[in-house]
Amino acid sequence: MSIILGIVILFIALILGILLMQLHFRIKWSSERKWIFVGLGRSGSEFDMVERIGTLKLFGITLKHFQLERVSEDETRVEKHKPKKLQKKRRRSWKQLQQLLPILTKEFLSFSKRILSVLVIEELRGEIRAGFDSPSDTGVAFGYYQAALAVAPGVVGRLQFVPVWEGPSLSASARAAIALPFYKLLWRTVVLAWRLPLRDIYKLAIGTKKGEHDVQ
Repeated sequence: MSIILGIVILFIALILGILLMQLHFRIKWSSERKWIFVGLGRSGSEFDMVERIGTLKLFGITLKHFQLERVSEDETRVEKHKPKKLQKKRRRSWKQLQQLLPILTKEFLSFSKRILSVLVIEELRGEIRAGFDSPSDTGVAFGYYQAALAVAPGVVGRLQFVPVWEGPSLSASARAAIALPFYKLLWRTVVLAWRLPLRDIYKLAIGTKKGEHDVQ
């Protein structure tokens, strides 16, 4: 009995530990380096877009490297010319979609606002170096940047615009790290699923076969 109780306690502690972890999204983007991390805590996937290599990590320990393959034009052509299986055509109710759209829009907007409100910005730095054909156009762009800083003073020191007066030029770099408590995401997702008319969405998604009639 004590062993079973210990397993139950360990399982509960593991679940609580996962719920208290944070989802992380990190990006380092420049002409020399293009790196992205998405994961839970220190576990997740890293993507090096320059070397085209992905890395799978668990608690910060590297488990596996994998190649980020690009789909060649030949493979794309083969996919396009593959014979498609014949499927029975299904009808979807435009009237039902019109009824669902306001509900879906309202609920997803509410979900997005609540998720954005609990996001934690751990790091946000960006720099844009840009110039136009005319120095006056570059000056106008720099003026817009200064005006934006006055409206959003919290951006000062985080996002910088460096004018290039010599001629047309554009380069950018960015570093960002965003965290989201996992339990808050899970809870808001459960609430969203509870509020959505999932049965009606499912019916609309699968449609009805020709000759069938919707039962109201």
